[in-house]
Amino acid sequence: MKLNTDGASRGNPGLATVGGVVRDGQGRWCGGFALNIGVCYGLYIAWERRFRRVELEVDSELVVGFLTRGISDTHPLSFLVRLCHGFLSRDWLVHVTHVYREANRLADGLANYAFSFPLWFHLLDVAPPFVASFVEDDD
Repeated sequence: MKLNTDGASRGNPGLATVGGVVRDGQGRWCGGFALNIGVCYGLYIAWERRFRRVELEVDSELVVGFLTRGISDTHPLSFLVRLCHGFLSRDWLVHVTHVYREANRLADGLANYAFSFPLWFHLLDVAPPFVASFVEDDD
């Protein structure tokens, strides 16, 4: 299974969103999400759907560093990173890697799509029509 996530923001500070997709080894859509602020939801989806071998691809080297090397307890994001580490330490294999933005277009599209939703988490069992072409291109 492959999990791609991406975040988007409008302004700094400003509104923040995240989107992601879980796909099988052939690149087929298995589930996705769009969230108006938050982290770790993709890991939650993968765990709840009993996917036990996940390659987590993130286009932020900073986030990959947080997830692989940790973060100082005084960092403002330390609570969120600890939540993700809680998921990563469960009984499954999650390999976290950096990918370039061009290889993460589907997750980026879902993160930007989240700006159209009210605050909270929105589970997407079917790929929205506007990202359908990315499902095949982004594997």
